[in-house]
Amino acid sequence: MDEVKYGRHNGHNVSAPSFSLRDLLSVVFRRKRLMLLSFVGLLLGAVLAMVILPSTYEGQMKILVERERVDPVVSTQGNVIEADRNLTPDEISSEVELFQSRDSLKQTVVDCGLYEVKNRWSLAAIKMRALGAVGLAPDKDQRIFKALLALEKDLHVIPMNNSNLIKVMYEAHSPQAAEQILTELGNLYLVKHAAVHRPQGTSEFFQQQADQYKNDLANAESRLVKMNQQTGIVSADFEKQVALQKLSDFDVSLQQTRAVIAETKQRVQALQGKEASIPSRVTTQIRTADNPQLMANLKTTLLNLEIKRTELLEAYDPSYPLVQEAETQITQAVAAIADAKAGAVREETTDQNPTHEWVRTEMAKAEADLVGLEARSSVLSGALRTLQDKALKLDRQSVVQQELLRTAKADEDSYLLFRKKREEARIADALDQRKIVNVAIAEAATVPLVPTGLPSGMKLVLAVVIATLVSLGVGFLGEYLDPSFRTATEVKEYLDIPLLVTIPKNGSR
Repeated sequence: MDEVKYGRHNGHNVSAPSFSLRDLLSVVFRRKRLMLLSFVGLLLGAVLAMVILPSTYEGQMKILVERERVDPVVSTQGNVIEADRNLTPDEISSEVELFQSRDSLKQTVVDCGLYEVKNRWSLAAIKMRALGAVGLAPDKDQRIFKALLALEKDLHVIPMNNSNLIKVMYEAHSPQAAEQILTELGNLYLVKHAAVHRPQGTSEFFQQQADQYKNDLANAESRLVKMNQQTGIVSADFEKQVALQKLSDFDVSLQQTRAVIAETKQRVQALQGKEASIPSRVTTQIRTADNPQLMANLKTTLLNLEIKRTELLEAYDPSYPLVQEAETQITQAVAAIADAKAGAVREETTDQNPTHEWVRTEMAKAEADLVGLEARSSVLSGALRTLQDKALKLDRQSVVQQELLRTAKADEDSYLLFRKKREEARIADALDQRKIVNVAIAEAATVPLVPTGLPSGMKLVLAVVIATLVSLGVGFLGEYLDPSFRTATEVKEYLDIPLLVTIPKNGSR
């Protein structure tokens, strides 16, 4: 659809001329020289750029990073539990920064000669010769630094998501250079990783410490043996325990002996009191010598009188004279018998009192026991003091001996620890020398066979299309900026006056 625009000219409304395909073609024909020159220039520039600028080749390499060594865990211990190998993003980022460290990049620049211009007809070589002609050519260090910056720009180290892999990409103008630089960076990274994560000299340090503690252990053991030989004590702590046990037993025995001594003294005092109160002799037999015939007659008379009284009492009252007379006769007979007994001869036999003798015997035994117990108490007291002195001496010697034992034990533990660490460090050194570390080149760099970007044919087609569009744009821009009238119709429409005649620009026509 044609677009109609309105404007004002000399106070009158003027409608803009309609634009058709013929007008478009007329513009192309009018500006064909400008468009052709623009098209040819752009196309030649693009072709020249494709010829001069070398192709870019992208090399790739992948690195696997683990928390521990990528091989099975090697350790001097019998049972080793593998730790969690998952790495945090910070650890992966640290490895990325370690790979891109400037010292490794600088070493790669120097080893691969990236600071040198190898193609004499390249833009860099031409620029170098031009700067050299005016005396402004950079020195070697400056060229190395510029090459380092260019390497940092073309090198891309990217951690891969949800994995322990790091992808390394490098763009170079030569496929061999891309492979060589990535391989060199990978080797330098492995060496630097081993150097950073385990400093050098570890094995020698552990060896020195192990030798030092071995000498300290020998000195401590020598002092301990010398002390045992001087004191004659093998284990002061054990002998102290034995002495304390004996001291406790002797103390208990002494207390018991003192208690028995006190008991024996009380017994001796009691026996002394009993001896004073018990007679030494006792009556064992008493014999009485009297007139048996008289006693028999008196007892017979007394019996007859008691029978007579009994018979009278059966017949008479007790107050009857005959009964009273019988009572009087009985009384007289009893008195006669008592007088006869009192006038008899009495014989008594005495002997030693056995209770008194037992008391004396027990008192003698108690006094003898008391003397023995006192002697035992004295001996136990002396032995107790000797054991106390011995226990105190053993305690002092035990402190010294225990200190020597602790020193020897500490030196032994330290010696064994550093010897074990030395073996681990030696194993780690051997593994590092064989590049068995916790990082590995999962995918080695290879020579890229195809350059990056579009093929040459596609680039040429794209250059033609771009040159065509740009040249058309330049032609229409020139048409837009040209203020002259180009057709009679434009004169009529814009000036609103009749056109009488037109004269061609080319006089030959």
